[in-house]
Amino acid sequence: MSLVNTRIQNIRAKSNLDKNEIRPSRYGALDLFKTQSDNPAGILTPELKEKAAKSIGSTLQTPVIDFDGAISIGNTRTVTIADSENTSQMVDITFTTYAWGFTQVPALFHNNEIGEQADFEAKFMQYLNKFAATLDTAALTALSTAKTQVFGDLLTYTETGNVVIVPFSQRESSIGDTNVMMGANDYFGDLHIVGNGGVESTIRKMAESGLYNAENKTMQYSDKTLHFTPRLANGVDEFANMYAVEGGSVAVLPRFEVEALRGTKTKDGHEWGIETLPMINFPIGTYEYESVSSQTTIAGAASAHLDRVLKKHYGFAVDVAFLTAYNSDIATKANPIMKFTIASKAVSDALAVNIVNTAADPVNTLEVTP
Repeated sequence: MSLVNTRIQNIRAKSNLDKNEIRPSRYGALDLFKTQSDNPAGILTPELKEKAAKSIGSTLQTPVIDFDGAISIGNTRTVTIADSENTSQMVDITFTTYAWGFTQVPALFHNNEIGEQADFEAKFMQYLNKFAATLDTAALTALSTAKTQVFGDLLTYTETGNVVIVPFSQRESSIGDTNVMMGANDYFGDLHIVGNGGVESTIRKMAESGLYNAENKTMQYSDKTLHFTPRLANGVDEFANMYAVEGGSVAVLPRFEVEALRGTKTKDGHEWGIETLPMINFPIGTYEYESVSSQTTIAGAASAHLDRVLKKHYGFAVDVAFLTAYNSDIATKANPIMKFTIASKAVSDALAVNIVNTAADPVNTLEVTP
């Protein structure tokens, strides 16, 4: 005789063992563009924000006036004053569409350890994290495209491919020198730093030499707003990368489909709207509806009995434009975005002075008795 046939095969209890499967990142470049969109001294106006949101189906443009590099200051008073007319341009604002969605079959959660709400949250958060990372990467691309090609004063650094190259030994001083180099390009406003892990490591070490330590390095970073992102990747032989950006020089604009703007609800259950995404505080257009269909193959044996069931559909979409301040001639006129690359220690060591001992120029040595 035995009770083996009725033995409990598995003992189950809810846990948080999967807490690291879906986790957010840091989106420093996106955060910079998003926060600067509300800067009252920035590049956006309330009118542009309002028209951008409703501009789907049309080309959105904004007028600008070019810098006139041909003007000069004379040294005589003349009876006749010459003309000096401005040159205006229309700048097209380019949007990119981002869309994602998922479905749920409520009957699938009948007698299931995972509930419908838990499934929704897991699906939603995975897409939210992916969406935020995608926008963060797009923001970095906008910074790279608009980085300055003009450097008024490189101080002790060099420049390659419009990027300031910093030796590893000068990594800490470069944080403070961003102010000086931006100032040499006539950008003296509040400064934002978008950096990766190498920049954060440098600043954390500088923080250890704070107010009550022998060498105070606080001033080199305390006057800046810091944004960190792991998507600003290092190349070969690079320790860190960062952008220095003057406040009010960048912004991001969302645009929505017409039915989302109207908040449309159809008689057969289709519904549009606009919501604000949690975590990244970014607006998104929503679209949802319900259908009935066979779902016998959606989850293997767990759904074999779902011949005709309710299915919920959730969609999200928004058009996004990342904007940087207009520059009529980026090749000759400095931009308020400067990129820095800090070389790795190995590369910096390789740049050190080598002492060569030759017969023609010997290096004197001193014999030491052990």
